[in-house]
Amino acid sequence: MNRIEKLKNDVYSFEELDTLEKNAIKLRDDETLRLIALSRASKTAKGEKPKSTIGADGRPLTKKARRDEKNKR
Repeated sequence: MNRIEKLKNDVYSFEELDTLEKNAIKLRDDETLRLIALSRASKTAKGEKPKSTIGADGRPLTKKARRDEKNKR
């Protein structure tokens, strides 16, 4: 099964979708970006939620979230 078929069948997790989106943006792949948006909407409609990037202490858990928090200041 190739990447496009997996996107159409909602196989990827939210974290994997983030990685795919980052790569698709770099490659300017509009078809993949559209399918990622549809996949996220489908997962949300099914009641799935992405894992929180904020820990119980209020500190970001991921390197990306920590970097984004620094850039906001």
